[in-house]
Amino acid sequence: MYLGSPMKKTPINLLVLLAAASCAGPGPAPEPADLVIHHAKVITVDAQFSIAEAIAVKGGRIVALGNDGEIFRWVGPSTRVIDAEGFPVLPGLYDSHVHIVGAATSELTEPIPELATLDDAFAFIRKRAAEIPAGQWIVLRYAFATRLKEARFPTKAELDAAAPNHPVRYNMGPADLVNSKGLQASGITKDTAHAGVVKDPASGEPTGLLRGADKLLKIPASTAKPRMSTRDAVRGLLTLYNSRGLTSVADRDAEPDELALFLDLEKAGELTCRINVARSFDPSGSREEIVKKLEALTAPDGRGGPTGAGTEWVRIGPIKLYTDGGMLLGTAYMREPWPKGPTYQVTEDNWRGKLNITPEQFKVVLTEAARRGWQTTAHTAGEAGMDVLLDAYEAVNATVSIRDKRWCITHANFPSQRNLERCRRLGVCADVQPAWLYKDGTTLSKLLGEERIRWFQPYKSWMEYTTIGGGSDHMIKVDPLRATNPWDPWLGMWTTLTRKTERGDVLVPEERLTREQALKLYTIHNAYLHHEEKEKGSLEVGKLADLIIVDRDVLNCPVDEIRRVNVLVTIVGGKIIYSREP
Repeated sequence: MYLGSPMKKTPINLLVLLAAASCAGPGPAPEPADLVIHHAKVITVDAQFSIAEAIAVKGGRIVALGNDGEIFRWVGPSTRVIDAEGFPVLPGLYDSHVHIVGAATSELTEPIPELATLDDAFAFIRKRAAEIPAGQWIVLRYAFATRLKEARFPTKAELDAAAPNHPVRYNMGPADLVNSKGLQASGITKDTAHAGVVKDPASGEPTGLLRGADKLLKIPASTAKPRMSTRDAVRGLLTLYNSRGLTSVADRDAEPDELALFLDLEKAGELTCRINVARSFDPSGSREEIVKKLEALTAPDGRGGPTGAGTEWVRIGPIKLYTDGGMLLGTAYMREPWPKGPTYQVTEDNWRGKLNITPEQFKVVLTEAARRGWQTTAHTAGEAGMDVLLDAYEAVNATVSIRDKRWCITHANFPSQRNLERCRRLGVCADVQPAWLYKDGTTLSKLLGEERIRWFQPYKSWMEYTTIGGGSDHMIKVDPLRATNPWDPWLGMWTTLTRKTERGDVLVPEERLTREQALKLYTIHNAYLHHEEKEKGSLEVGKLADLIIVDRDVLNCPVDEIRRVNVLVTIVGGKIIYSREP
């Protein structure tokens, strides 16, 4: 593929361009474009899913699409001309759910091991125990039971055996397994009055399982020196995102210092991905306290909110709340109890998961947010959690219309027919994580059974009622496939097309998407979720020139080729920011 400098082409290529331009039709030639891509299959993802042959860009925006002859009229002495050699051109991809700073810095002080079995975890713990003095903490982060061969949490006794002289924290996101030394070091006993401390029903002693009680752990802050700065790590991750075709991402829970970093990178001209920033929000307190927190979010200089504030590079998205616990932890708030057993160490007869916000508090926070122009989203993993959230959305809508605000549900793993209908009525969208079906579907299917798994991430049904966007929840490790939550968008698309799990099962095949729907999931739909569909998400005149060239026709190649797509060129705002080495 020739990416050429402006008009530095061989004489033959120059003659071809001039001849094509002379045959392009009557009328004065337009002012020359900055960039022309020709001899391509331009998959626009517009309303008609139109296909063009060439595209012209000027001033960072698309100025023309058409056949080669039509677009060659835009070529001038300073135009950069790319011969795509027949390869497809697509809109730049968009991930609706990442955690940029956390993911970028997750391995700056030490690598995180890849775990396929509990034995892998115990081997890591034993190795660390041999390396550090007795009494120092050993921490293993984000080791999800659903992704292990044994498909269960470890036990306190197993952690004790692996490291009898060290406190151990086996972390699973907002849940932990802690060994005896860890409980002792943190002062957690049978008398600890915290709902998240799980206790043996017979003895009353802590089992070591902590559900959302990580603040009880007394772990000294790490003194390890990171191998690079947070700023450099973030820049590196964004470049890696570009290499897989991402030109926009939504950071789904940004703290003030993270927003400040994004704004500083924008000011320095160092961003290579556009970032939509969801603001982290503490929903506790009285109505008056909630109002003060909302008003404080707009700092600094009005760039902190409300929704829509910002520029083409850093724009404020929704407020982020947390309805319930996690699907991978057995703490998602479900209509029916979680099955008892070792997967999540459930011993209670009626354990339905955790509800983090009371229905009444939800209504207070959401009403005040709506009055101030905020879009909202909420981490909502279980179907009962979705019931509570949509009840609150409906209550707010009765006083402050949310119909056109595109309020969202994050994860939305288990909808129902009734809730899909409510979403359509309220204009509520969802950001979903197909890689969770791939990584966790087999374990969840065995645990929950056929009837309950029928409503696990039903993509086709979602699209019949409202708009959903594809995301990864990328938060730990940087590799696109080996990250704890794989973020490669092509794996996500392939999963929606096949509904295959990592272990080879096919779950609810009637909920498969078409090729066109899968592309929309990671382009125009994510733009719509964030009120950006007039600026990005499809290749249309007037929109930002964010586009990619890929090495195979995703509309017609064998379906298993989708997960192996290579991105040849990534362009953001009309500028090449990534090109694959030949």
